Amino acid sequence: MLDILLMIVSVALIIVCLLQSGKSDGIVNALTGQSSNLFANQKERGADLILSRITVGLGIAFFVIAILIRMG
Repeated sequence: MLDILLMIVSVALIIVCLLQSGKSDGIVNALTGQSSNLFANQKERGADLILSRITVGLGIAFFVIAILIRMG
């Protein structure tokens, strides 16, 4: 039962990670020396905030289920 749940959480985690908007723009600007808002406080809003929270929840669920499978 936990094996199937782990597979579902894994697939959901992959999908949610792929749906998130890319943040590589700041990394490219930092490496090229261009001015950027890399260290500015930018808060996530709307769909990005929801996807970020879902990702954290699924990540925690993944590790908890993996530990439970290993212990049992």
